[in-house]
Amino acid sequence: MTINLKRKIDYSIALLKKAEPLALQYRDYGFFLSFSGGKDSQALYHVAKMAGVKFQAHYTAIGIDPPELVRFIKKEYPDVIFDRPKTTFWRLVLKREMLPLRHARYCCKVLKETKGANTVTLTGVRHEESRQRSNRNEFEISNHKFTGTIDQFNRIKESEVSCINGKDKVIVNPIIEWTYSNVWEFLNDVVKVPHCELYDRGYHRIGCLFCPMANVRIKRKMERDYPKYKAQYVRTIHKLREKRKNNGLEDINEGMTDEQVFDFWISNKSLDKWKSENLQQLKINF
Repeated sequence: MTINLKRKIDYSIALLKKAEPLALQYRDYGFFLSFSGGKDSQALYHVAKMAGVKFQAHYTAIGIDPPELVRFIKKEYPDVIFDRPKTTFWRLVLKREMLPLRHARYCCKVLKETKGANTVTLTGVRHEESRQRSNRNEFEISNHKFTGTIDQFNRIKESEVSCINGKDKVIVNPIIEWTYSNVWEFLNDVVKVPHCELYDRGYHRIGCLFCPMANVRIKRKMERDYPKYKAQYVRTIHKLREKRKNNGLEDINEGMTDEQVFDFWISNKSLDKWKSENLQQLKINF
């Protein structure tokens, strides 16, 4: 183990132990650990085990994760609790009358982010993952502006804890400073546990199939690897278009087949640009 990783592990363990008394104020089981089955949540799970703190690991099963990932969690982490939302992803799409977009990713907010309400929740968020996550803190309160340290929170918790109820939660990100290489070194050389096979098949990040946040190359790979899920998306697109038609609303994708609408949706391009690049194909439809 490198000195750099040992230092980060020690810090993460100390943070978890320091935050545990607060977690126990909310739940007898301690922390609510948000588990996805990906490498970062694996690292989070095992560092929490090393810290010896109390927690429950929860996976939100919304039905559009790769089957290989679901099987991996059930086999390697049988203690993880599967939470199922009140509605399905497909019903939510029809209710919202649109597929999720990069700038309107409502699906996570509705189906995933409400889990762990009124708890101290552990996540595997890391600064290195994205520009947005680079602004996250190791200790946060959802729906509040407090973004200090656990020590600062403890000094004002009498006033702050009273407002942590309903859908609010305290969020602790113990591995926020870990790098990509730190995570893999920890899993492969320290705790020595298997990882989901999808990483060995070219998927660098694992999550919902055809997530709008995934890059186009990965979504094209998903298109080849998961044709049944693609077909479900295409069927849902057809239902969306029929719903708009029955409500007397304009079809901005007129002249496109349902499969072409899907192709446009995963392309991360503007509609005008997609149409200009596929003009010949569109002419065939008329």
